[in-house]
Amino acid sequence: MEKEFVGKMRARVAALRYRNPARAVRIIAVAGASGKTTTALLLNELLLESGSKVLALTNHGCFLNGQPLDRRYDNSSGAVQRSLALAKSKQADFVIIEVTDAFIQTHVLPTLNIEMSIITNDSPSAQTLLNQPVNYTVVPSGFDVAGLGVVPHQAISFGEDETAEAQMSGVILRRRGTEIDLVIDHQTKLSIATYLIGMANARNATTAVSAAYVLAADLSAVEEGVARLERVAGNYDYIQTASEARPYDVAVDGASTVESLELLLSSAHQLKKRRLLVALDASVPLLAEKDMKQLTDRVVVVNAGEGLTGLETAGSLQEAFDLVLRGAKKDDLVLLVGREFAALEPGGLTKAHRMLEATDE
Repeated sequence: MEKEFVGKMRARVAALRYRNPARAVRIIAVAGASGKTTTALLLNELLLESGSKVLALTNHGCFLNGQPLDRRYDNSSGAVQRSLALAKSKQADFVIIEVTDAFIQTHVLPTLNIEMSIITNDSPSAQTLLNQPVNYTVVPSGFDVAGLGVVPHQAISFGEDETAEAQMSGVILRRRGTEIDLVIDHQTKLSIATYLIGMANARNATTAVSAAYVLAADLSAVEEGVARLERVAGNYDYIQTASEARPYDVAVDGASTVESLELLLSSAHQLKKRRLLVALDASVPLLAEKDMKQLTDRVVVVNAGEGLTGLETAGSLQEAFDLVLRGAKKDDLVLLVGREFAALEPGGLTKAHRMLEATDE
């Protein structure tokens, strides 16, 4: 309790030191177990395309009007307030903040005036955010906000079912992108296309468009805005290789929840040309064994422990990587899945990129 008290006091002092810069900008906070980085980056592009000035603070980097900044925003209350002060000095219209666990620990959240909260899916950080007073929130269809800090009629929902206020009425998955038909408020129809792949990214794009709609962004800019984001490192991210002897595709994805893994494997199963070979690092919770076998042609699990006799196991990340690549043939898709494989390294590449590069040297 004492540590928490000290943290809250530091957050208040930091806000005063920088003259409460959050009061000068419209803050959009994005939280959830998965999809929050991609949603934040998509919304950043949508708002930029509609003519707004935007500071985006995410796990994958910080960007002012689309230009990368060399800073970490969520390691202290002072760091957060410095970023907000920068947004104020540059007269940014919006600040998009990805609410990470580290950000929650800064105790800055209660000091902010939040215009909109976006919940990609449920998580402890999402519940913390929902307890903050906001003007609007964007939530998955069916998400319960009763008793929280959100007025029910100000909660805008997204999803595939007919009760969603931003309904995904049709989705076409392609190997190099996704097409989505949307119906918003049961009357406004939009068709968008993103370079991002899979059903999870169809949901991320829908979430971002829903938020832009509520913020009264120029809907004529939506199509171009969604298409501006061509890649998110570690998000169904194809790895280019210099080896002509590698006649198959390799992709990395940071899926680390049951829901995100199911969406990833279901999409990859639908899109594969031949076989789907998957290596899962130790961060990934597994689907039921029958589901894993139904969606994939081979699975190698790192440090799976006992009780998984039907799945192939490996003692290390490198061993799992080697096993799936050794068995890959022409037109196969190899998926390297989990936080370890998707960990960012210098240059905007993932650990999986570096591992594959090493095999080509």
